[in-house]
Amino acid sequence: MSHLDQVDFAGYTTAAGAAKAAHKALRKDCAEWGQDPDFEVFIYSPEQSKERGYTQGWQVVWECGPDNWGIRFISGPWGFCETYWGFDLTFCEERIS
Repeated sequence: MSHLDQVDFAGYTTAAGAAKAAHKALRKDCAEWGQDPDFEVFIYSPEQSKERGYTQGWQVVWECGPDNWGIRFISGPWGFCETYWGFDLTFCEERIS
C-alpha cells in the first residue's frame, strides 16, 4: 500500500479530490501486486454510489487488494472516510469538528 500511504489527504479541499487521489494511488498499488487496475480498482461518484445502494459519497474500491486494506481512518479539511467491508472507502463531504 505504498502509494496510498504517501497521499497527503490534508492537502485536498473536497472529498472528490481526495477520492480521486486515493483511486490513482490504489491503481498503482494494484499494478505492483500484479493485478490489472482496469478490472480491480473502481471509483464511483456520490450519485453512482447511491444508485448502487451504498452510502452517498465518493466510493473507492479495490476488492482484490490486501485483506482489510480499507480499514484506516483518513480525514482532511474535506471530511472523512468510512469503510464498508474493508476493501473500499467512501469519502464523505462533511467537516469534522
